[in-house]
Amino acid sequence: MGSVKGKTVGWLALGCGLGLPMVVQADGLPQLKEEIRWLQEERYVTTATKTRESVRKSGATVTVITAADVQQMGARDLMDVLKRVPGFGINRFNMGTSSVEVRGVKTDFSEKVLFLINGHPVNNNLVNGGALSSYNRFPVKDIKVVEIVRGPGSALYGANAFVAVVNIITKQAEDVNGVVATAAAGSDETNRLDLQYGGTLGAVDVAVDANLYHSDGWKGEVASDAIGQSGDTDYWQKRYDLGFNAGYGEFSLQGRFVQREAGGYLGANNVLNDGSEQEYREYFLEGAHHYDINPKAFLTTKLYFDHFEFDNLWDVFPPGFDDGSTTYPEGLFLRSPIQHDKTGIELQLTWNWLNGHKLVSGVMFEHQAQYGVELWTNNGQGPMVDISDVANWNDSHNRNVRALYVQDIWDPSEQVRLIVGGRYDDYSDFGNTFNPRASVSWDFSERFQGIATYGSAFRAPTFGELYNINNPAIVGNPLVEPEEIETVELGLNAWLSKRSTARATLFRNNIENIIGARPQPPAVAYYDNIGELTVQGIELEYAHRLQDGSSINLNYTYQDPINDLTDRRAADVPLHRANMQFNYRYSRHISAYLGVLYESSLSREALDTRADVSDQTEVDVSITWRSRAENLVLTASLYNLLDKDLVDPAPGVMLSDYPNPGRNFMLELQFKL
Repeated sequence: MGSVKGKTVGWLALGCGLGLPMVVQADGLPQLKEEIRWLQEERYVTTATKTRESVRKSGATVTVITAADVQQMGARDLMDVLKRVPGFGINRFNMGTSSVEVRGVKTDFSEKVLFLINGHPVNNNLVNGGALSSYNRFPVKDIKVVEIVRGPGSALYGANAFVAVVNIITKQAEDVNGVVATAAAGSDETNRLDLQYGGTLGAVDVAVDANLYHSDGWKGEVASDAIGQSGDTDYWQKRYDLGFNAGYGEFSLQGRFVQREAGGYLGANNVLNDGSEQEYREYFLEGAHHYDINPKAFLTTKLYFDHFEFDNLWDVFPPGFDDGSTTYPEGLFLRSPIQHDKTGIELQLTWNWLNGHKLVSGVMFEHQAQYGVELWTNNGQGPMVDISDVANWNDSHNRNVRALYVQDIWDPSEQVRLIVGGRYDDYSDFGNTFNPRASVSWDFSERFQGIATYGSAFRAPTFGELYNINNPAIVGNPLVEPEEIETVELGLNAWLSKRSTARATLFRNNIENIIGARPQPPAVAYYDNIGELTVQGIELEYAHRLQDGSSINLNYTYQDPINDLTDRRAADVPLHRANMQFNYRYSRHISAYLGVLYESSLSREALDTRADVSDQTEVDVSITWRSRAENLVLTASLYNLLDKDLVDPAPGVMLSDYPNPGRNFMLELQFKL
């Protein structure tokens, strides 16, 4: 008894010294230990510099979201996580898939954001450059950490790292440590089953995650689509996801397979239908070898292969539709299969040289191939026929990419860090590009840090923008040049107390060579470099940990994108966006979450006469219960609690906007064996 009592007194004395709460419940000591761990925790990231560094020393604007954060917010998928990040906005477009807007830069396919899985790029859709056709519903149970770096990342990662890099770090064997089964059910006949294993098989550490997802989909009301129809959207979904990683000594292997099937939502041309069917299949394998050259240097070699394909059936027009020149008695259907491969190798040397210098350098070669391009149609009547030989929409194409990058991380003193680097990319189809990056961070006191960064990035023209043919609206242009961006950031980070942090980031983006449609009446428009955009803004963040383990996080973004050619503000992007998250810890076993997202009104395109989209507020709540042994976790979540009519802006061909679900729920049970 005396020994146990002495330990208890020791913990209480330490708690008093740290200003921690004195909890008298039976679960007081575990809570104390968790609180101490939280106060002493220092988070590290790899995405900002391609090497493990403290967030404070990363020289970038970084947000880190952990598995515990994801669990607390009751997130259903990756998009529920990213909508809480400063500077990020989540939208949907006519195909139903989510798109990501960052700092006022928004496109349907999110091709200006680079997505990584454990450092492996997954922007494998070469025809539009985006990753979210496969990964917008990435299974959250396999997430260990999401590292989000805002600002240009091409100095290390090359193409698509234009306005942000999102690195999804999955759970390793020690994180799972056994078998974990999760079952979830919710609105619209939505069901999800996730099974994880993590352990050691002989001398090999293995983690596996298998996820099944099905939903009938919410039926959103549309008053008027592109041809004046009214009715409900159709966006049922099925998803099969299998991911794994394994490690043996100096060697590691990771891979992921995704198959997603879905309805058309509003189809390929913003027309209500129930006959469209989207099908995407994607997988990758990456093997890596980590070799310690000496105590100050190591070499990492990666070999990888990626495959992506889609086979979409589009219900373009309903039966009997007449476009003024043609009547479609049985409706118009199109089917457009395509396949893409990437094969590559990357060598990266990390070397701690001289005093206070860390050199990160690498070379990369990648071969990209597009093939299996087909076009089928029913011509408005009769069976589907293959017209690929006479009217295909694209063709087989290849490109080679060679790259060299170097980065020096230098600490001239304990208070100052300088990071300077750049990357040279050479593409066999459009030429070369060089993108530098530099940052300086200065801890001018124990609690305050200033950061200044400059960087440039590029977005390579897609095979769609280069080579699309036989399109009645827009065709490709082999002379299109890559999009370019230059960004300057000034940041102030503050550690106000042991429990409170704050950050303010000013940013300015200058974007040139924006790729879009250039009209050529009376002929079809073609892709070209048509625009310039300047975005100025500020991101404000505040986080506070309460003494009972509860926490509050606030962030606000002001963004003002201006089209330099028209001197008008860019459409469909809010001027203001604010997030509030409150995690309430009732006890060690019960916690609750409240998330509030506000977006200001959205203006329309210059020729769009519809009223602006009104400001919108979305409220999500969840409550989580954990068993005493924490092997059983139950989470109940309500999304859009106030049942608001939330919409995303649709183009002027429609009178309506894209509807989002009303109030909906999800109930999840997790059990660890």
